[in-house]
Amino acid sequence: MKPNFLLGLALVLSGLPGHHCHAAIIYPQAPDGGRQMVYASVSALPRSMSRYLGGFQIEDLTIADPYRDYSVGPTNLASGQLLSAAQPVGWRYLLMHGTNAVGAAVLIADKKSGKALKFGGLNQTDFSNETLEALRRAEPLPQIKKQDYELRRLDCPALLFVAVWLHGKSDDIIIPLPDTFGRWNAYQPCSESEMIKLLEPEAKKRLKFPPGMVD
Repeated sequence: MKPNFLLGLALVLSGLPGHHCHAAIIYPQAPDGGRQMVYASVSALPRSMSRYLGGFQIEDLTIADPYRDYSVGPTNLASGQLLSAAQPVGWRYLLMHGTNAVGAAVLIADKKSGKALKFGGLNQTDFSNETLEALRRAEPLPQIKKQDYELRRLDCPALLFVAVWLHGKSDDIIIPLPDTFGRWNAYQPCSESEMIKLLEPEAKKRLKFPPGMVD
């Protein structure tokens, strides 16, 4: 397995879980054995699966430090709840070739202990590189200069909403990832209250009309 690193661009990791990068964005303590589980699980996939990772095999890639996935439902959003209702659902490991993210591996984790339980599959969407772009844009924010923020991923599948969630002790920064379908601005940093104002009417619409019937 190759040495651990995430970026040689805007962010630089030390390779130590939870260590600071220079933008004061930190990574949570990773599950014991998580990286080894990712490597073994991806290695066991058919070689033809490399087409989902830019044509690369796992031995060609670097497994970056992970961050946690959180999910929230439309019912919570319709009642004005966002971060307080978000539930951890797993761990996401970006798979890097140089400074480019070619995909991500997901581990399902125990909700209480956070321990990685099993391989949850590969994610080959553009969200991996879009996450890196969100982090690049977050780096110069004035809030980032003042305190540490833990990197998280936040989504609401029912609303096709995905965002980078930077969690700090005194506040949170939410950076929506594309595609936003014109409902809000991609990569525009928002506070929780600002994001709730955008998501709440969408959630109410989703609950009122079954999927496929919303204009």
